Amino acid sequence: MRWLAWVGLAWAKPEMAGPELLTDLDAGLASRNLSKIQAVLMSIANSNSSNSSDDGTVENMLSDVDDIVNNTLQPSVKSDFHVAQSELSGFYELFLRCEEEQLSNFKDSVTVQRAVAAGAEEHNACRRQQVISLDEKLSCETLLNASVTAKEAKCQLFHSTARVPDISVCNAAMDEDVEAFHERKIKEFRHGLDLLLERQKGCQEANLQVKDQQGACALTGEHFADQKAACDRKQLEVDTAVCRLQRRMGTNCAAYNACRAQAMVSFSEANESAKMTEAELQTTWKMLEQVRCMIDGAKQRDPHRVALCSDKTHFSVAHLTLNYTGTPPMAPCQALSESPGGAEYMQELYGHLPEQAPAAPCQAACCLKI
Repeated sequence: MRWLAWVGLAWAKPEMAGPELLTDLDAGLASRNLSKIQAVLMSIANSNSSNSSDDGTVENMLSDVDDIVNNTLQPSVKSDFHVAQSELSGFYELFLRCEEEQLSNFKDSVTVQRAVAAGAEEHNACRRQQVISLDEKLSCETLLNASVTAKEAKCQLFHSTARVPDISVCNAAMDEDVEAFHERKIKEFRHGLDLLLERQKGCQEANLQVKDQQGACALTGEHFADQKAACDRKQLEVDTAVCRLQRRMGTNCAAYNACRAQAMVSFSEANESAKMTEAELQTTWKMLEQVRCMIDGAKQRDPHRVALCSDKTHFSVAHLTLNYTGTPPMAPCQALSESPGGAEYMQELYGHLPEQAPAAPCQAACCLKI
């Protein structure tokens, strides 16, 4: 408050009649002693000076005091009120800064969640491709099994044919001519040799088919393993991103709560200080209104009116009532419903994957191990 400064601006004290009244009035204003001010003005109101020069000096002094009250002291009270209201509003803005920071963090969180959703969709697409790779691998293994079965049958037939015949087959029948026997056996041996070579070729070709199929299956197996590993890496990226999001949510929530708590402390202190300032300003305003009333009575040399002014308290101070704004509601803190790796998390994020390509166990740092 600038009350003491106001008094120094009031007037230059004349060296004419009644300097002690001016001194007392000055002291009363400086100390806000309404009784002393009333006594001075009552003295003036009771005076019946015949000295026109002294009377003119007193009138000028009263006019100067009235002018100071109207044009300096009361405007200063209003100015102090606006400063107090501005400071109070400034403390309310502490909450707004907390909310703005929380909103910024929320927007960042939404951006990260969208990135996680995009990563999850890429992972899903990868698992669907993994199913295709698995089908190719299983189809190849089915063909390989069929090739092995065919090879075993053909080679078994070849090996069963490639045997030295029993010596008894080299003896002619009792009634068979030797030449006819030789001719018959040559035909049989040639036919047997052709059949043996044909079956040998079939066995060799079957072996080649098995080797070719084994090579193809090795490639499809490698492709499937690579595809599954790629999908596992994508899943790890998704789970790791969710872990980072979880940590960020926790950090942001703690920072927001701390910001709100500090703002509440400052806001409460500011409100208490503002209430005292408000009461002081309103009291000062009423006193100045009483002084103005007393000055009017003193000018009219009406001691009764001066006395009544000290009892008047109905002066309006509505324009000096501060606007105490409430605190804005707290924004909800974001948090994951369940940590990565939990049953609900795995079901929510990976429960719709194909049965042939389920999600791998969660391997990110924050994952719950179940």
